[in-house]
Amino acid sequence: MKSNPNRRARSRPRRFLSAARGVVGALWPSERSILTREGIYYVGVSLALLIAGLYQQVNLILLVFTLTAGPLLASAFGGRSMLRRLTVARRLPPYVFSGDPLLIDYTVENSRRAYSSLAIFLEDSLAPVDRVVSGTVGAAPRVFFPRIVARGRARGRWECTGPKRGRYRFQDIDLGTRSPFGIVEHRVTLPLPHELLVYPRVGRLTRRWYHLQRQGTENRGGARHDRSAQQVEYHGLRDYRPGDSPRWIHWRTTARRGELMVKEFEQQNEQDLALLIDPWLPRVKSTAEQREAVEQAVSFVATVCLETCRTSSRRLVLGWTGPGAGARQGPASVKMLHELLEQLAVLRPSSEGGLAELFDVMPPAMLRDALLVIVSTRPINLVEETEKSSRLSGGSARGLMGRVSLLNAANGDLAGLFQLDAVSVDLARQRASTESADRPPGETRRRGLSADDLLAPPPETLDNGAARP
Repeated sequence: MKSNPNRRARSRPRRFLSAARGVVGALWPSERSILTREGIYYVGVSLALLIAGLYQQVNLILLVFTLTAGPLLASAFGGRSMLRRLTVARRLPPYVFSGDPLLIDYTVENSRRAYSSLAIFLEDSLAPVDRVVSGTVGAAPRVFFPRIVARGRARGRWECTGPKRGRYRFQDIDLGTRSPFGIVEHRVTLPLPHELLVYPRVGRLTRRWYHLQRQGTENRGGARHDRSAQQVEYHGLRDYRPGDSPRWIHWRTTARRGELMVKEFEQQNEQDLALLIDPWLPRVKSTAEQREAVEQAVSFVATVCLETCRTSSRRLVLGWTGPGAGARQGPASVKMLHELLEQLAVLRPSSEGGLAELFDVMPPAMLRDALLVIVSTRPINLVEETEKSSRLSGGSARGLMGRVSLLNAANGDLAGLFQLDAVSVDLARQRASTESADRPPGETRRRGLSADDLLAPPPETLDNGAARP
């Protein structure tokens, strides 16, 4: 019977790939077997018995040596079988706030039919992709599974405090066991990459911030949009009062009740907001206080973004200085909030760039109408920065001055504006009850997204990963 040449041609690449995998596995083995500290002592005692038996010609000592060789062989071959046909899955949120609890769930499934896996430990590694914050360190999650039954699975959870802001990456997972006697440790490395985004730490805005925002909004230098169709929101019905417009009479209810009833609207005096952050650090010899001021500025801006995105009637702009000054703008929403928090998470301090370059990339409409909050870590001469900008003329610069709140984090200007005394998860639940107490009297209640909605993950909340040895 003649063989098919096409089948032989197709099998050649498979044999080549199989041989390549064997070479790679020999050079970088994913399975490792090492002696534990107890195992080293055990082997030392066994060799001493062997030498003494051969030297003294005592068969009883040689018999004891052969008995000690049994556990060593069982550990060398039996422990490796414990790691076969195990599947590992990692489950974690796509993001976490710095300082909040980070929960990672691990699931190990045993697909063998006959026997269980005993004393399995799992070691993971979490490392920063880019150290945007000084002193950023990774983590080494470790979970122990006493028993994983055949055709079953075991779950374990590892918890820690969320690291500093930035982007982190999970690399490989190590599964290991010292079963059955703890003499030999067997490990297998499973590739299971994954990324985690750590948002900046957020806090709670104080009454002083709301007073500052209200003063900027009431300033006549900052023009408001005509929100006759957007800013006025239907609230309910009430009795007619002299001076009410006849256009707001609700005729159906009036005919039913026999008295004039008019529609009541809630006026939302929300001005668009532009947050400009200048995370300046000297090129050399930056002090711990300066680095802490940068992180405080980032946390404050993140907190303001979180509060601003609670209302859907405002537009928000986030601008940042640096070698590549940039800005992001859009209506306040959950999507916009995550985009801004992601940008703040990877924002790198720099000694280059200034507000003049940032003014040139800002949207003209926001420079003309919005309330500007500039958060910096160095003294800034706003007049000189506006003169350097090619977009701001004399009249535009004068109008801008009346709507700017300049805050220097290095001088402690942010200390009375927000507090970092609660993690964001608890803050989401408490903010609804404490929000009205923190605001100035007479300020209208804003309708929009709740804090629970803002801090809720996107529809795909959890990422699953699985690897099999």
